[in-house]
Amino acid sequence: MSEIYGLIRKLGATSKYKGYYYVADAVKLSMNMQERPLKITKDIYPILARKYKSTPSNIEHNIRTLVNLCWVNHKDVLEEIAGCTMDYKPTNSEFIDILAYYMYKTEDKVAQ
Repeated sequence: MSEIYGLIRKLGATSKYKGYYYVADAVKLSMNMQERPLKITKDIYPILARKYKSTPSNIEHNIRTLVNLCWVNHKDVLEEIAGCTMDYKPTNSEFIDILAYYMYKTEDKVAQ
């Protein structure tokens, strides 16, 4: 989990944002659910809402706030992590997918 937190911090977000923890858990869940297509509103938000005693809409809002922060302040780092230039701000699910794929690639390199 510390690697995920480090990646989120690299994008300029800190633990003062609730979305910081939500994104970290969402990335971890996403990495564990690779065998099937991920439906963020059905698979991720409800799980996080139960864990953090919140609602799926609050989870979505806080993640969106974090995505906006990262997009505005560290778009260049996000593009580096994504491996391509980005013309538009990613959706919550795209953001989580970008981070999860980056973490997956990083783990692969470490394992080799």
